[in-house]
This record gives sequence, structure tokens and C-alpha cells, in this order.
Amino acid sequence: MAMYTVVRVRKEWSADHSHRHIEGVLTASNAYYSCQDVVLSIDAGDVWITNVDGYSARISVQGYCPIPMCLAKPYLKTDPDSFNLDNLENLPEG
Repeated sequence: MAMYTVVRVRKEWSADHSHRHIEGVLTASNAYYSCQDVVLSIDAGDVWITNVDGYSARISVQGYCPIPMCLAKPYLKTDPDSFNLDNLENLPEG
């Protein structure tokens, strides 16, 4: 089992241009992985986390985008906690 630390995200517009989705992530070693790459890795037993100022959150897979009527998938998310900066959607873009 490998562990990956995500420090930045890449986003793209949704099909209707009403919001943006994470289309991929960049790790601490500056390696890029698409959302599908991350999903396959998680399914294989690897662990993906964010880490900001010593706070971390585990990345998991959600079936679809949480925006109503948006069917984008796969969708990556972190469990919300009291430190919002480590949430996947709040990471800097790169």
C-alpha cells in the first residue's frame, strides 16, 4: 500500500459551465494524476491525503458530483473537518 500527499488540484468547468470540478491532482513530488488514476489507486488499496499546515484529510471517492443534476464522475472528496484549508476543493490550483 502506497500513500500519496496531494498539495494542489487542477480544475475544469462542468458541462453546463455552472461550476468547476477537480479533474486531477498534484502530489508533493509534483506528479500529476487524473481523478481516474486516483480512483484506481484507492480501489487498489493506496491511501491519498491532503496536508496543509500540519492538518490532513483523507481523500475518498464519491459516485457523482454533489451538485444537483450534475452527473460528473468520478468525483474525489475529503471529509469536512474544522480546518477547511485541507479540504480538497480548497487546495491551491496548479
